[in-house]
Amino acid sequence: MLEGRRVKDFMTIPQNRVFRSTITRLLIVFSILMCSCGQDLTDDPIPVVPFPDTIINLSFPEYQKLAFDGGYKTISTIGVRGVIVYRNNSATYLAFEVNCSYHPNEASANVSVHSSGLYMTCTGCGSNFSFAGQPTGGIAWRPLRKYRTVLSGSNLTISNEIVN
Repeated sequence: MLEGRRVKDFMTIPQNRVFRSTITRLLIVFSILMCSCGQDLTDDPIPVVPFPDTIINLSFPEYQKLAFDGGYKTISTIGVRGVIVYRNNSATYLAFEVNCSYHPNEASANVSVHSSGLYMTCTGCGSNFSFAGQPTGGIAWRPLRKYRTVLSGSNLTISNEIVN
């Protein structure tokens, strides 16, 4: 009876080792797969297109949306693909590059204000951005490029100086 028990114990040990080895291998493969599905942190840098300081007169009718907090206007003649100007409050205006920060060299990497007016979204990758320029959803991991703005009376100056 003792011999039968030793044989039984001898037979179960290799099975346990094989089981543990299989579990270990599966965990390693699962870990590798999970790591490979993370964010793509190797995309292209955001292009830089210098432009002269642009002064917009906020009292002009074409900028009337900027008269209210949360108002925005896209200016397509400056930046890489244009700039979204956003009024945070009566003294603070923000200017964001329309070119998305995720794979910025793709033709579809364009950011616009969502129809709700509550955030910005990229038509190419589907990422969403707050009006602070930070990614809030989707695959983009870098903030939108932000340009310096200076308000003087009713004139808002947007310079190509990058502030983030």
